[in-house]
Amino acid sequence: MNKRGARGLSLIELLVAMTLSLVLLAGALSILYSSKVTNTENDRIARLQENGRAVVELMLRDARSAGYQGCSRPTGPIRFDNLLATPTATLWNLQQPVFGFEATGGTWAPALDTVAVPSATPGSDVIVLRTTREGTPVFRLTDVMANGTSPLKVTGPAGASFASGDTLVITDCSNAAAFAVTGFTPGAPATISHGDFGQIYLLNAEIVQMDTVIYYVRDSTSGLGPALWRRIGNAAPQILVEGVENLQVLYGESLTGTLLADVYRTANAVGNWNNVVSVTISVLLRSEAQENQLNSERNSQIYNLLGTNYGPFNDFRQRAVFTTTATLRNRSR
Repeated sequence: MNKRGARGLSLIELLVAMTLSLVLLAGALSILYSSKVTNTENDRIARLQENGRAVVELMLRDARSAGYQGCSRPTGPIRFDNLLATPTATLWNLQQPVFGFEATGGTWAPALDTVAVPSATPGSDVIVLRTTREGTPVFRLTDVMANGTSPLKVTGPAGASFASGDTLVITDCSNAAAFAVTGFTPGAPATISHGDFGQIYLLNAEIVQMDTVIYYVRDSTSGLGPALWRRIGNAAPQILVEGVENLQVLYGESLTGTLLADVYRTANAVGNWNNVVSVTISVLLRSEAQENQLNSERNSQIYNLLGTNYGPFNDFRQRAVFTTTATLRNRSR
């Protein structure tokens, strides 16, 4: 073998090859890092949008069903009797389809019922809806009541029942009453025990469960900051969506009896809550985690929620505002 013909790499050639390899490796790592950052940001934005849609859908669902009065029209001569123990309390005023507390600085107007709405975040509105819940069974009278205290003989979906203390509304095309269940006996027909209606209801009158549903913002128990909470009736409040920083609400009031909103007002300016036919809801959501401070700027944006400005927050979180209007279908038909 001719050793004189053998040839290897010189030190300079080796260094050039290593340099080129490092440049290529750095480029590949840069592309990989950029892709990771982009995916992280896309995931954060997707979660923010998903949470926003969830908040809007939950609140719309309850708002649309607020103010149930059966087949009677809101402007008709309906008699609505609230037979609950404390009929004007926030949790039990089922005669009033919607109510609200307007945040003004560190307080609310009217004054917030802190028993019904504990630990609310100052500066954020509170909305109260008296509504039928999705999936609630509808029962009908199978016989005319003999008197105002007669047990209700009813028929309804198979397996459906009510518990003592549940709040129900019985209604026909002229009258309605909110009352508490004192007993339920299954059968064909089933029977519902109650207090004194003071009048009778006729064959096929509807009976459906109605609850007060309260939406408000308070700090999360997980330590992640503010969140949207919901309270249903006398049950304990439950957290719904993390990252909801603020809630603002305007109420569409019909001033002419046309069942159309003539003006949108804050809760402290509503003239007659029974004339509210729609609500406009705006929520401010933030991302759960802050962005990488090396690759983003501080959030100096001002966010407008129905005429109220928030920010700048000067942190590294992404934020988005979601606004929608819901017609109270039971009030505007």
